[in-house]
Amino acid sequence: MTSSDDVLGFGWELHYEDGNSNKFYRLIVVADGESSIALGLHGARGGTGQIGLRKDGITAVAALAEVVKRTREKEKKGYEPSREFTTFLLPASIARTRDGGKDAHEIARHFGRSARQKGSDLPNASVIPGSDF
Repeated sequence: MTSSDDVLGFGWELHYEDGNSNKFYRLIVVADGESSIALGLHGARGGTGQIGLRKDGITAVAALAEVVKRTREKEKKGYEPSREFTTFLLPASIARTRDGGKDAHEIARHFGRSARQKGSDLPNASVIPGSDF
């Protein structure tokens, strides 16, 4: 169910695997006017990840530029897509929390749920803990 207070989010995920590493980099934009968020979470596949990119209070265009820039950096290091571009709606109460970390993982859970429902997970997509709500 959507609400007029929902905020648009979108994102994608990259994956890197070699003999020693098996990790993800999840890139998300929460498009909330002049208070948008660029978010990047990374870590071992199957984990919640840690915040590697967090820019708050910027325009949606600036947030998109930040995640595209980080995507290009990761692709140069050998990361490949594991979740395709996915849109999702996020309750404003989560999008506007700005609690430094908990909201980032909650945003990622909403992204993961939407990706699974829309079929944008690729075979190498990382499990997002808690996204099965």
